[in-house]
Amino acid sequence: MNDQPRRRRTATEEVPLGQQIVNSSNSEPEQVETFVGPDPSTITTERLIPSGITLLNCACSDLPFGAFALGSINTIPGKSASGKTELMLSMLASCAISPRFNNHLLINDDAEHAMGFNLEYLFPPLVDRMKGPRYEKDEPIYSETIQDFEANILTLCRGKSPFIYVLDSLDSLTSTQELEREWKNALKNVKSKEALDELKKTYGTEKARIIGEVLRMVNKNIKKSDSALFIVQQTRQKIKSGPFDFGPDWITAGGEAPFFYSFHRVFLNGGKAITAEAKNIKHQIGGHTKCEVVKNKLTGKRRKSGVEFDIYDDFGIDDVASCVDFLKTTGFWWTEGAFMFAPGILGDQERMYQKDLIRYIEKENAIYALQSLVGKIWNEIETEIRVSDRKRRF
Repeated sequence: MNDQPRRRRTATEEVPLGQQIVNSSNSEPEQVETFVGPDPSTITTERLIPSGITLLNCACSDLPFGAFALGSINTIPGKSASGKTELMLSMLASCAISPRFNNHLLINDDAEHAMGFNLEYLFPPLVDRMKGPRYEKDEPIYSETIQDFEANILTLCRGKSPFIYVLDSLDSLTSTQELEREWKNALKNVKSKEALDELKKTYGTEKARIIGEVLRMVNKNIKKSDSALFIVQQTRQKIKSGPFDFGPDWITAGGEAPFFYSFHRVFLNGGKAITAEAKNIKHQIGGHTKCEVVKNKLTGKRRKSGVEFDIYDDFGIDDVASCVDFLKTTGFWWTEGAFMFAPGILGDQERMYQKDLIRYIEKENAIYALQSLVGKIWNEIETEIRVSDRKRRF
C-alpha cells in the first residue's frame, strides 16, 4: 500500500454531473459546464481553446476543458524533441472535433518543413480540416521569411473566417531572403573573431526588430477576428548573468516581442525515455514531457509542476494516463497492493490494475467524467494554496 492518504468519497459527491458519461470520448457535453475557480471571477469554456491535455487546460485556465483564449497570441518554447509539435497537433485535433470551432480555419504553417507525422493514423480529424497558410497548384506553401508569415496571417485576418494558426517554428524564418544572403556573404569576409561576434549580434537585433513590428500589427488583427496565433520556439541554454539571476535557464530567438505579446507562454521540457522490450530487444517507444506555464494573462498564475504526460511514437499524447497519475498523486485515487481504487469512475468497493483502469475509462467512454474529476481536484488544490485568510488591501 502506498503512503498516500485515502480519501473515500462517493461518486455522487465527486461528479456533480451525476456520473455523466458522454456517448463518445471525442464528444463535448451539450451544455458546457461552468467551473468557479478559487479567484472571484467565473471562467467558462465558451471562449477557450482546448490544448488536448486536461492538466495543461487546468494549468492555463483552472478548467479541464479549455486552455487558451480566442483573440490571443501564445508562444510555445521548448527544447528539442520535447513534444511541441505533438502538442500543437493535439490542440488542432481537439478543435477539429469540437462543434464550437466548426467555422474556424485550422492552419498549420510548417515553416521547418519537418513534420513527419502520419495524420491518418495519429490525428485523423486533421486530415480534412488542417490547411496550409496558402496554396499554389493545390500544394501548401509555408512561410520562409518573417514577411511571408506576416502576409499569410494578415491575409487570413482580412478574410471572413476566424482561424487558429500555428507557426512551427519562428526560428526557421529568416528576416528576408536578401538579408540572409547578405549576412552569409558578409561572414565570408570577416577577418577577426571580434568582428564576427559583432556581426552576429547585429543580425540578431535586426531580426528581433522585424519580429516585433510584425507581432504588433498581427496582435490587433487577431483580436478583431476572434482568432488565435500559436508560435513554436526552440530554446537554447542561457548563460547566467550572476548569482542573482533567478530567471529561467533558457532563452529563445526573436527578442522580447514574442514574450511581450504572449497571452499564454508554455515551456516544454523532455524527460526520460520510454522503452519497451520484445524478443530480447529493447526499443525507445516514446518519452516523458513536463510543461510549465511561465506566463498566464488569463488567471495570472504561473504553474511549474503538476503537468506531466507521456508521448508515444505510435499513439501520441497519453492524456488519460496523465489524468489517472494526477488523481493518484493527489491521493484522491489510491492503490492497495497492485490494485487501484477509483471513486467517481468505479464503485466504492471496486478496484482494478491501473493499466486495466485506463483501458476501462476509454472503453466505457468515461473520459469526460475523468476530466471533470481532474478539474474538481485541481481547483480544490488552488483553493487550499490561495492566500485567503488575509485582509485585502483594496
